[in-house]
Amino acid sequence: MQSPAQYRTSRRNRQSQWNGIVRTSVVLQFSREGPWLGRWASRATGKMPPMSTQLPLLTPTDKLLSGLMALIQDEHGVAVQRLLDVWQRPLEEKITKGWTQRFTHLERGEEPGTLWAYPDASESRFREGDFLFLHQGNWQDALCRQLTFEFEDDERWLLRGHRAGAALNAYQGGLCYAEADLKDLTKFYKIAFDEIEAGYVGREVVMPLLLNQLRIEFDERDMADAGRVARAEGCNDKQAEAVSWAHGARHVACIQGPPGTGKTRVLALIARLAVERGERILMTSHTHTAINHALNKIHEQGVPVVKVGVPTQRRGLSAQIRNVDSLDGWNERPTNGYVVGATPFATCTARLQNYAFDTIIFDEASQVTVPLALMAMRKGKRFIFIGDQKQLPPVLQSRSVLDKHAYSVFARLTSPKAEHLVMLEETYRMNRWLTAWPSNTFYGGALRAAGGNRERRLQLGAVPPRFAQVLDGAYPAVFIGTPDRTARMKNWEEARLVAEICAAAAEGGLALSDIGIVTPYRAQGRAIRNCLAQRFGHAAARQVVADTVERMQGQEREMIILSLATGDEVFLGAVAEFFFQPERLNVSVTRAMTKLIVIGPDVPEASGHESPALRTWVHWYREMTAQCHRVDV
Repeated sequence: MQSPAQYRTSRRNRQSQWNGIVRTSVVLQFSREGPWLGRWASRATGKMPPMSTQLPLLTPTDKLLSGLMALIQDEHGVAVQRLLDVWQRPLEEKITKGWTQRFTHLERGEEPGTLWAYPDASESRFREGDFLFLHQGNWQDALCRQLTFEFEDDERWLLRGHRAGAALNAYQGGLCYAEADLKDLTKFYKIAFDEIEAGYVGREVVMPLLLNQLRIEFDERDMADAGRVARAEGCNDKQAEAVSWAHGARHVACIQGPPGTGKTRVLALIARLAVERGERILMTSHTHTAINHALNKIHEQGVPVVKVGVPTQRRGLSAQIRNVDSLDGWNERPTNGYVVGATPFATCTARLQNYAFDTIIFDEASQVTVPLALMAMRKGKRFIFIGDQKQLPPVLQSRSVLDKHAYSVFARLTSPKAEHLVMLEETYRMNRWLTAWPSNTFYGGALRAAGGNRERRLQLGAVPPRFAQVLDGAYPAVFIGTPDRTARMKNWEEARLVAEICAAAAEGGLALSDIGIVTPYRAQGRAIRNCLAQRFGHAAARQVVADTVERMQGQEREMIILSLATGDEVFLGAVAEFFFQPERLNVSVTRAMTKLIVIGPDVPEASGHESPALRTWVHWYREMTAQCHRVDV
């Protein structure tokens, strides 16, 4: 871990290369340090005050906050260095690998601060929400920095940024290029940490909670009332228990929601009951997609709801839910009892910085880092975390897959013996055959198939003989060995096979919109989308969701194809921690309702040279493939 002094040195060494492009600082340089940061910085740099003025030893709170700030700095430093490495590559290589998007031309947008960019036939890795900068061939001569890719509409991209107009004025016409950019968010964490350290709730509730020093208490009367309501509205026993505990919690409750167990329904009922007793609620998560999905369910309960943020961040949000730039703009806001949806970062800006809440609800909490959670928690008194530590952990660049759970707020607060944790146990997504392996591997056998999908199998009409066994409903899970044993992150033979299976399923009567394709790699996702477009045409191919595991969490399809791509054994060994990560595998296979098709490598048992954790992960992969019906095509 680098100290602030080392960060400043590394930044100076890189500054000449950036040539004015990178304006963000790798290390935080504050004019007014909080007590915890000042104590940490003096020790980290070795610049201690004289003995007569020695500062007190670090408290547990100091250590935790300084460690989290070091994580934030590490993340920013790694992100900057990785971007710099990509920027310096030859332009054609970046376009070929999807690191750069080429546009045929730019146009002024209808709103101030926006522009339209028209991509050519090349396909990049960029997704809505990414930060980009534009240039006309020389990345060091940027037209505009820190544009947000807001959405794609009819083969054009809407980009937004306060200097978009200046970029258009400098634009010389002709080809233009977009590169990945970075926004320095460290100042928001500094604001949050200072307030946590100084405020009563931060000192007396939030930090003791994270340090496992908080007494967990529940109001039994509130629990009983909520439980009766939940059962009356059709919740199963565990769902009713989760609603009961969340409603009765004085400070915190955690709800583990394995795939398909109705966690969003539970979340919505928790929010409604809290609003009915006059609570102001902040509904938050790590993405706008997760927030919007939760708000839709809460709105269905008849609860006053508003989304705070720019209008283009409301993708997937019900048209009946109002969007405001800041909470000040919600003129019809009730005096008490309402739900506000926003990211934690909004609490550090004019959108929400002057508002406090009674309860903060976190959805997809397993992917929320501790620092990000703190940013929102400082605005509340009570905290409900809903997630699943057996699904994807936070996305971190400076940490190994092996220790990412240490920085997930949900993983930190939960354990098998946690007295504030309830796990939902009935999945309404997967049939019982597809439920068996993840239940036994990740949930101690407690996850059970329920509802209408429990006994259901895939039913298709006549399909091509080559794929008769692959698509036979008698085999809910099928394994096919990857056709290219030399492939690494892109496997064209496998991509073409995936497209052929999709075509066969469509011939048998399965709608393309009922098919999902999951892959570990963006490059393989691009290859599959290209093959689908060639097979079905671009418009029809878009009905098939084909993307990485991270983009598929929270989604479900009748049939899921897991395209693992990697065949090269040497490369597989190099990426083993990523490839065999159990949370990634769990999310991948639990998107399917009645049919799972796995295309991947046969692997031997891990050797004794591997870590115990990795040996276990490889064993789980082998168990999963062994329980599938093997087909040669």
